[in-house]
Order: sequence, then C-alpha cells, then structure tokens
Amino acid sequence: MNSAPVAFKYVEDRGAASAERPVEMTAIAEHVATLRYDDIPPDTVAKAKLRILDLVGCALGGKPGNGNEALVRCLDAMGSAPRASVIGFDTKLSAGDAALANAVIARSYDFEVMTVIVGDIAIGSHNSPTTCMTALALAEERSLSGRDFLTALIMGDDVAARMLAASGLDLGAGWDASSIFTVIPAAAIAAKLMGLDAERSRDAMGHAVEMISGTTQSVWDGIPAWKLVGGLAAKNGIFAAQLAATGAWPAVGDALRSGYGFFGQFTTGCLDPDILTRELGQTFFAEEYFKPYPSCAATQAMMECALELSGGEQFLPEQIASLTVRVPEFVLGTALALPFAAARDDHTRANFSIRYQIANAILRGRTRQEHYAPTAIRSPDVAAILERLELAPLPAGTRGVEAEMTLADGRRLQASHTGVTWRHPQRQPSTERDVLDKFHEQVAFSGASSAARADEIAQRVLSLEGETNMAELAALLAAPGR
Repeated sequence: MNSAPVAFKYVEDRGAASAERPVEMTAIAEHVATLRYDDIPPDTVAKAKLRILDLVGCALGGKPGNGNEALVRCLDAMGSAPRASVIGFDTKLSAGDAALANAVIARSYDFEVMTVIVGDIAIGSHNSPTTCMTALALAEERSLSGRDFLTALIMGDDVAARMLAASGLDLGAGWDASSIFTVIPAAAIAAKLMGLDAERSRDAMGHAVEMISGTTQSVWDGIPAWKLVGGLAAKNGIFAAQLAATGAWPAVGDALRSGYGFFGQFTTGCLDPDILTRELGQTFFAEEYFKPYPSCAATQAMMECALELSGGEQFLPEQIASLTVRVPEFVLGTALALPFAAARDDHTRANFSIRYQIANAILRGRTRQEHYAPTAIRSPDVAAILERLELAPLPAGTRGVEAEMTLADGRRLQASHTGVTWRHPQRQPSTERDVLDKFHEQVAFSGASSAARADEIAQRVLSLEGETNMAELAALLAAPGR
C-alpha cells in the first residue's frame, strides 16, 4: 500500500550566517573576560550580598522540600565527581550537578529573591537560583576568593537582567523564563570563573543557546519541574563553558541576535538591543524583590488583599457566607486561576493557585512553608472556604485586586489592593534587617542549623569580599549543623 507523500510547508528561512563579530556579543564577551571586582560600585556589591544571603537561606530552609533528597541521591548515583557541595546535605558532586541540585533546593518553596529592576521597569524573573548556584559551585571547585565569586555573579546577574529587559517577558509562548533567560548568563559566569578569554567566553555563551529548555506546562499539570529547569540551566551553563575551554568546539558567532539565536528562537524578538550594552560595566542590574511569602509572586497581591480584608482576624468556614475576589480578566485564563484540585504534586498546585493562597490567608494568615504540608493543603476547612470563594473579573479599565466577604452574622467586609505587593522595590524595598530576619526564619523552619551557626553563616556572607577560599564557606553550608 502506497502512503501519501508528506506535504511540507515552506517557511522563509531567517537563519543567515551568524555574524563573526556581532557588536553586542563582542562587547559582552569582552566584558565577561575583563571585568574586575574593583570596577564594581560598592552599593552593587552590597545588594549582591543580600541576594546571596537570601538564596542561602532559601536553600537551607528548602532542604525538607519535596523531592530534594531523591534528586541528590539520583545525581550521586550517577557517579558524579565529588568536587562541589550540596547545601544542607553534606554531599559532594561535580560542579555542574552541585549547581543543579543547589538551584533546585533554593527554589523549593518559591521563596527566593526575584524580579529584575532595570531603570523604572520591573520584570518578573527567577534568575538568582541559577546564577548564584553556578557561581558557588565553580568558586568552591576552584578554591576561588569571595571577590572572584562576587565579580562573576554580579556580571552574570546583569547579563540576565539585560537580556530580559531587551525582550520583555512573554509567558504566552510557553517557555519558562527561569530557565531560558539564565543558561547564557550561567555560561558567562562559568567562563569568568574559569578564566576564559573573550573568544572562549563568546563560545561558552554560544554553546549555551543550544542547551536552552524548559516550559510552563508543569504549572498547568501540577508537577514540580518548575524547580528543576533552573537547575538544568546552571548545569548546562557550566558544561557550555567547559566545552568552550577545550578550544575544539567553536560555537555560533552571535548567540543573541542571529536569526535562530536566543531572541529569534525563544522570544518575540530583541525589542530594545541598546539595553544589552548601554553602560555595560558601569551600571549593573539584578533582581531586587525579596519575597515576603513562599508562593508564586503572581498570587501574592491576591493573598495580601485577602489579608487586608480579614483585618488580622482568621476566619473559619462557618463564619463565611460568601467570598468574592476580583482580578484582572486575563488572569482568569491562566493556570493560576484553575479550580483547586488534587495534582501529582500538591505543593505545586497550591503554590501557583490564587484560590488556595486566598483561602489559606483567610483561614491561617499569610502563607508559610508549613502550609504546604499535605495535611494543610487537604484540610477540610480549606476545602470549605474554597467552596464559598468566587473569582471574578475586575471591571474593564480597572487594575489591582478587589475583595468582598459577607459573614454569617451579616457583616460585609471589603478591601482593595493596588497589585504591587508589600516589600516590592517599587513600593517598600526590603532592608538588610528584613533579609536577615527572613534568613533566620527559614533556617529555624528547617532546623538546618543552630542559631549560633546561622549567625556565623550570615556574617560571612555579608562580608563575602573577605573570604579567601570559597570552598571553606561552601563546606559550612553543606553541613551547617556540625
């Protein structure tokens, strides 16, 4: 039996040969190879140390998170060369595998610093688990100094921020921004810490574009791959630099702006290429929103509106007659607004559920890590409040969040929220004290360390430029309870 010929649809090829010396890639590669610690403004260093402290806290607090022990066992069973530590596990893996594990563990409760700030623009992002843990693993493996670590991390965070700002976030295409925007910066960090010259640094970033992966389908399906993709970005970034270092594997000439490069393949295009190199090496951008709650940031304005509605009280379901929360209409078509039901991973479903975050706030106050325990998520009281909850669209042209609750005793409570959450840098930026308090709260939650050892970790991170060998600090993080 003859089969019908396959019909191919011709699409105009936009590939064209990748430029040998593209302007942006050349400038960025030179920047990667030549940036020195002394070139970085002190306030930029201070902000970076707070991000690192937050990531370390999230990793120590995230140790008990679902799947972490299984992930470390899996990587260890692969026979990974023991060269870099896994935070909280007293285990050593290859630099790539340790970076993978640490990035996943740091994002266990979706609590880490996020949101790129470029000028007066804030763009949601999850760069720091990948960038920080890439830098930590290689700095430990190579016994580099705190200054080396800070220089590479600040540079990589800046490249990631510029890439995101030049394109704009487009989740509608299905790519997970926490991985697609971080592989190239991870490769840049690795190239810096490996001491690669500009040509090999450009090759590292070129190889990285071939290794980009990760979609947002995990959020729709309620599975925890949204944590995994940032770890894979870290591992792939390190491998990209290792491959470039051999000199035997040339990479594409323009990883960013060639026809099938990063912007052409994974985004809607480079909308403002000037951002990629404007004041490069003088102004450094990065993430600045230190989350006050362990949940998807896109649910937090709704949670805060519910907290304002309850006015500090906690209500049982029998006290509530009805509860309506109005959100921008487009939100109702996202995975965040799905009916709350059992999933393969209850934590994922609850973390990304507007409905759960509202019900939990009404019942228990703000979300904490313990509210992701199966007994908390599957509580009959949560289910009963969810039955009374209706999500509705805001009136056309209205922004923010509005909530209304009618109580069984006849009282009617109302609240509104601008949509900009507490501790957001565009509202009330976190202070060093806030970040320290959050760090200690997470360490206490996991029981990963004594208060005295936690103080030592925090002090060393906040004076990181004085560390002469990052392997010593990494060893402390791996077994902080000793």
